Amino acid sequence: MPKKVKVDVEQQRVQASFRPSTVNVEERTVEVVFTTGQGGRRYDSSTDTEFIEELDITRASIMVDRLDKGLSILDSHNRYSIDDVFGITEGYRIDEQTGELIGTARFASDPASDVKFQKVRDGILRHVSLGYSVYEYTPRSHKPGELPVFRATKWQPNELSFVPVSFETNNGVLRSNSAPNQFSEIIIREDTPMNKAELIAALAAAKERNAPHNEVADLQRQLDALNTPPVVAPVADPARSAAPAAPAAPAAPVVDPVVVRTAERGQLQPMLDAVRTAGLTDDFAIRAFNEGTSVDNFRAAVINELGVADSKNIIRNKPVTHGEDRSDKKEATRTAAESSLIHRCGTTVELTPQIREFNNMTLLDMARDFLDASGVNTRMMSRQKIAERAFHSTSDFPLILENVMNKNLQAAYMETPQTFRDLGRRTTVNDFRDKHTYSLGDAPNLLPLGEHGEYKAGTFSEGKEKYAIATFARKIGFTRKMLINDDMSALDRVPQMFGAAGSRLESNIVWGLILNYNFFTNTADNILMNDGLPLFHATHGNLLTTGSAFSETALSDARKLGRKTKTLDNNFMNLTFGELVIPEDIETTVEKILVQNILAAVSGNTNPFQNTLRHRVEPRLSAISTTAWYTFSKMVDTFEYAYLAGEEEMYTETNTQTDIDGMEVKVRKDFGAGLVDYRGMQKATGAA
Repeated sequence: MPKKVKVDVEQQRVQASFRPSTVNVEERTVEVVFTTGQGGRRYDSSTDTEFIEELDITRASIMVDRLDKGLSILDSHNRYSIDDVFGITEGYRIDEQTGELIGTARFASDPASDVKFQKVRDGILRHVSLGYSVYEYTPRSHKPGELPVFRATKWQPNELSFVPVSFETNNGVLRSNSAPNQFSEIIIREDTPMNKAELIAALAAAKERNAPHNEVADLQRQLDALNTPPVVAPVADPARSAAPAAPAAPAAPVVDPVVVRTAERGQLQPMLDAVRTAGLTDDFAIRAFNEGTSVDNFRAAVINELGVADSKNIIRNKPVTHGEDRSDKKEATRTAAESSLIHRCGTTVELTPQIREFNNMTLLDMARDFLDASGVNTRMMSRQKIAERAFHSTSDFPLILENVMNKNLQAAYMETPQTFRDLGRRTTVNDFRDKHTYSLGDAPNLLPLGEHGEYKAGTFSEGKEKYAIATFARKIGFTRKMLINDDMSALDRVPQMFGAAGSRLESNIVWGLILNYNFFTNTADNILMNDGLPLFHATHGNLLTTGSAFSETALSDARKLGRKTKTLDNNFMNLTFGELVIPEDIETTVEKILVQNILAAVSGNTNPFQNTLRHRVEPRLSAISTTAWYTFSKMVDTFEYAYLAGEEEMYTETNTQTDIDGMEVKVRKDFGAGLVDYRGMQKATGAA
C-alpha cells in the first residue's frame, strides 16, 4: 500500500532566478529559471521528521495545466488580492542539458507594475521564488546518517513571486509568520529497487539521452552502494571473554571501493564494445558481466552466439536513421521549410516528403510550428501574439524568411542582363580607399651591344588612373500584418525587384563612367582622366566625328584608327576592335550591314566585318545620343569594375530590433568602376 506524508504547504517554494541579460524593455519581459530541481528540506508532520525534497524536471512529472495558462506573478507569494498580481508567465521549456524549467515573465503596464519592472531593469529586484504543490513522491536512495530523499514525480507549479529575500539554498524555503501553517497529505510511491545489471543499463541510457544531472547522480549513487562491500562487525564470544588476549593478527589489507568499481567498469566496457561491433544487444554483455565471465571467455561466447540462427541477442534489420544528430535534423527541417516557401514563390523545386509537410502551411502556421520546436508554448496564443513572437524568439523562423528573401534576391540579381561584364576587367578590393590602375608602356628598344659589351639600362613608361568603390543600400520590411495575411510579396516580388535593382546599379555606374553621364541624377557628368582630358577625345585618337554615321565606310574608318593607335612610347599597337555596342535606335541598320544574306549567285555579296565584329545593344547609350556607337578591343585593358572582397553579390543582413513591427532585411551593394586606358575604346558620334 502507498504511504502518505503530511507536508507543510507553506514550505513548498523553491528558489528561482531570472537572467538580467534577457530583459526586453519594449516587450516588458525577462527570462526566468523557474527551478533547477535543487533539493531542499521539508517537514513530515505525521512522523515529526525532516527529509530532502527534489523536483523531477520532466514533462512526465510536471502538471502543466497552469503553466499552459500562465502563472500569475505575485509580490512575495501574496495570493489574497488581485492587486498583488503584477504580471504573468508566457511560454516555458525544459532544458534537458541543465535540467532547468525556464519561462518568460511579462510585467503589466500599470504604474505599480512599472515600478517593479524598473527595479528588475536596474538589477535591484532580483530574487525570485516558485510556489508549487506536490501530489506524489518517489523515494530515492541515500547514505546512512543522511536525511531521506524524496523526488516529487507528480507536482504542479502554482505561481511565481518576486521576493525581497531569496530562499536559502541549504533549506530551499522561507517560512511565513503571517499565516498559520497548512499541511497536505502526499502519496509516496514505492519503487522496486533495481539490481546491478538494471542499474548499469539505466545509467548508460540516462547518459546517452543527456538526462538531468540529479537523475544521473542518483543512479550512480545506487550503483556505488551495491558495489561497496558491507562492513561486518565481529561477534564477541562470552566463553572466551575471560581468556587472555591472543597476539594481534596482522591487519587485513584495506580494499579501496573506488579501485574495485574502476576495475569492474574496466572489464564491462570491452564486453560492450565487443557486442556493439558484432551486432549483439548490450543485455548479452551485461548478463555475462554479472555472471563473472572473463573478457577472454566472453569473446568466445560472442562468436558462438553469432552462430545461433534464432538468437534473440542478435540485432536484426536495425533501421538506419538519417540525421540523428540534432543539429543535422534541425538544418534539414529548416532547409525543407525554405524550399517550400521558394516553391510557393514560383520556383521549380523537387518536392520531397519533408518539403510536402510544409506545403499546406500558411506563413503563420509555419511560425507556430517553429516556435513550438524552440520550446515556446503557443497554446492559447492569439494570431497577433504568434506573429509578434515569431520575429522575437530563438526559433529558426526569422532565419528561414531571410534565406528565402536572399535566394530570390540573388536569383534576380544574376538574371538581370548586363552588357559591360566581358568588356572590362573584374577585380576585388579590401577597403574603400582609392585604388590606382596603371597602363604600362612598351619595353625599351633593344640597342646594339657595344665593342666592350656594355648593357645599357632602360625604363618603362606608365599611365595612372584612380577610383574607389562606394556603398549603396536599401531595406526590405516583413511586417506582422504580412505574416498574418499570408502575404508572399515580401518574400517573392520585393526581393526580385531589389535584386534587379542591384544589377542595374552596376550597369549605371559602369556605363555612366564610359558615357560621362550620371544615371542617378540623369545629368551630364565631368569625368576626366589623369591627363585632364575626357575618355573620348581627338588627342587620344579614339573619337570619330564627321562622317561617322553607322555604315561600312564608318566601320572601315574605325578599323584604320585602331591600326594607327600608338603606345605611351609612340610605337604602333595595330589594335583590332571586336566588340560593338550600339543604341537600340540603330539596331536594324547595324544588323543589315553586319548580318550577311548569302546569295550564291552574287559574287559581291561579302561582309568583311561579319566574322570579326560582334554587336550588342545597350539602351543607356540613348541617354547621350541615339546615333553614337562604340567599339572595344580585348587587346588592351580599357576599364575595370570592383567589388568588396567577400561580398561580390548582393549582401543581406536581418535586423529584428527596428522601428517596424516585424523584421527588416538590409540589402547592400559595395561596387565601383574606374578607367584604365583610353586606347582600347573608340567612340563614333554618328554625325553624317
